[in-house]
Amino acid sequence: MIEQGVIFNSHGKQLIAIEHLPSTETAPVGREQRKKALIIVVGGPQTRVGSHRLFVHLARALAKQGITVFRFDYTGAGDSEGELSSFTDIQNDIAAAIHIFAQRHEGITEWALWGLCDAASAILLYLNENPQQDKIKQLFLVNPWVRQTHTQAQSYLRFYYIKRFFSKSFWQKFLTGKVATKTAFSELHGFYQQSKVGKGINKDDDFVKEMLFGLAGFTGQVDILLSGNDLTAAEFKLLVKSNNDWFEVTARETIKQKTISHADHTFSHSDKQNQLIKAVCLALEK
Repeated sequence: MIEQGVIFNSHGKQLIAIEHLPSTETAPVGREQRKKALIIVVGGPQTRVGSHRLFVHLARALAKQGITVFRFDYTGAGDSEGELSSFTDIQNDIAAAIHIFAQRHEGITEWALWGLCDAASAILLYLNENPQQDKIKQLFLVNPWVRQTHTQAQSYLRFYYIKRFFSKSFWQKFLTGKVATKTAFSELHGFYQQSKVGKGINKDDDFVKEMLFGLAGFTGQVDILLSGNDLTAAEFKLLVKSNNDWFEVTARETIKQKTISHADHTFSHSDKQNQLIKAVCLALEK
């Protein structure tokens, strides 16, 4: 395996990427001929150690399987230049990454895009704006960010407060006066009111509709990978369950959804991280 840095341009800013190139010694027999590659869109500000080594571990595991991997920091993130961008504004960065990757590896015929959290959302926003992508055959959307006012409130009510109310430690603290009762119930009432807000009236939530359009227009294979112990994943599940359009699109045969039980948002425990990496490797083998 060979790892090397790549500098490319997006709207006058220098963006930094790392290529992970498989070597003929480590790649399985016949894999070179498949010409498959993965582009990892790294999400918002991340540390380079701990749970966020996931991107490095994933890239190296795939390179050992004969798959070329290109992972990059968008504008303002990591070592890339510029002011930090919102995930709703990095479509040009994704386009620039795909362009430079295509120039560097003309022989690769099948691309996959991989993103965690807001990076997964950014990928769908990119596809909504750029629907004609012949070489992109596969998507990996890990805990996609779909936070809206009402879904956030509903998720807190269903996945946080219900767990608390059935927790023995909560009632022990409650009976001994260690819980600020007035504050807790005031917060609970606030989330209940927010959960009743009409869907689709907040303009800040429009990105979720654009994500849906991007997903609906994509004809390749999609793997949605969710953490079992994560509010962001819970919000996505709730969106799919409560929104008919999302339910219908994600029910297509080309879209598969898998939950890795007890995993946190960034798969920080090694066993959960290994399960995620194995799922990606298996999906790319097909």
